[in-house]
Amino acid sequence: MEGNTDSTSKIVKSLPKGQVTIPAEFRRRLGIDESTLLNITLAGDRLEIRPLRVGEEARLRQYSDEQIARFLKEDRIDAATARKVRQLLGRP
Repeated sequence: MEGNTDSTSKIVKSLPKGQVTIPAEFRRRLGIDESTLLNITLAGDRLEIRPLRVGEEARLRQYSDEQIARFLKEDRIDAATARKVRQLLGRP
């Protein structure tokens, strides 16, 4: 779509592992930064991505310490990565 001047539409390319970059203009307008959680929904043949707002995080699934320990063991990740996961989850 060469010459497209619609500032609400951009063409981006998916990286090999499915990653996409949200254009900086969109991130600024939506207040998305590196700590923002995003909700991605498959709606028919479209993806809808929106930032979660304060309070919406409460709807995220909560895991017990036992579940996290089991996941980390089953996943066979190295100790340094397991520590990082625990830190990010606010677990000792």
